[in-house]
Amino acid sequence: MYLAELDPDRIVIADKASQFDPRIGERRQLTRRDVNSVLRRAARQANGKYRVLVSRFADGKPLGNFRYYGTRPDDPNDTVPHEHRRELRAARVFGAWLNHDDSRGVNSLDMLAQEQDRRYVKHYMFDFGSIMGSGTVYEQRHRAGNEYILEWKPGWLTLATLGIYTRPWMHISYPKVPPAVGRFEADAFQPELWKPEYPNPAFANMRQDDAFWAARIVSRFDDATVRAIVEKARYSDPRATDYVTQTLLKRRDKVLKAWLTQVNPLVDFALSETGELTFANAAEQANVATHAGSYRLQWARFDNLTGIATDVDGELTAGDRRAQAPGALTARGAAPEFVQVRVAAVHPAFPAWATPVTVHFRRVGNGWRPVGLDRLSESSRAPAAVRRPGVTP
Repeated sequence: MYLAELDPDRIVIADKASQFDPRIGERRQLTRRDVNSVLRRAARQANGKYRVLVSRFADGKPLGNFRYYGTRPDDPNDTVPHEHRRELRAARVFGAWLNHDDSRGVNSLDMLAQEQDRRYVKHYMFDFGSIMGSGTVYEQRHRAGNEYILEWKPGWLTLATLGIYTRPWMHISYPKVPPAVGRFEADAFQPELWKPEYPNPAFANMRQDDAFWAARIVSRFDDATVRAIVEKARYSDPRATDYVTQTLLKRRDKVLKAWLTQVNPLVDFALSETGELTFANAAEQANVATHAGSYRLQWARFDNLTGIATDVDGELTAGDRRAQAPGALTARGAAPEFVQVRVAAVHPAFPAWATPVTVHFRRVGNGWRPVGLDRLSESSRAPAAVRRPGVTP
């Protein structure tokens, strides 16, 4: 997508340019009057030009929208129901950060792409006009991000109390900002309670490990990166640039604090040839948690055919993010093909960290390759978002 300035005096209408006219029910030639009617609805800059966004359309043949549930019957590669795909479930985190409230199937497009003699369906998300402080062609509504367009419980409460009950979002105070910002704030923002315009089945199925996965991606947008992205918008008022930047940073920090700490945040596991295990703590890296006091580890042989893990030695404790595997598991000539280690973190403020991360390594040449990681126990696989009835196309 490119931001440019358009001089109306330089617009030339192609001889074959046409548009659909609903008054006559068919296409007709595009005229200068048609162009002027469009420009009249846009803001004109002091230099007489218009700001325009230009984007390149996706390659391939359009196949219509995808849905946030089910699969495409005409796509043999589409085997996982969309409401159970991590990238769609976790999109709720990105939507919350950016207040992308219009996250639904109608704002998507599937394209039949082709590379040489291979064809496949490629999925795109489109139409990000209702995002941050923008409500597409007007400033965002107060309700956006806080309540669905139709939500029975608060509606009935307001009706039953003859308006005495007021929704919490009605009391949010928005600062005075340049008009280009719209309605966008961070102080009252609660990531876990954020909602799109319509119930989204994938969002409702988001689990804590999905949210963690997405929050790690959000954490990679450091202050300088966010500032550089906002500057690409070329706001005419520098106060708008400053406000949007700071609001995005505040919302980012809330997203990280909410979703990097609700599960065991250990990442980047590596097992050396000599049996030294190292790992990192994503919550510590993002500065949303202090150091864990200690770590508990349980090593095991893992039978990949049966899925049975046989513990080796007892539980070990490490004070740092490194530990030595039992020699019986890593000794040359005696090491099994697969090794499992369960690692729990001990932190008084985050009891969820006590649920161990289960990591599997496979022997490869002279070293070990991580081949599996499970962050949730069977009892904690319920969605992080509240399930609500109804789906949206």
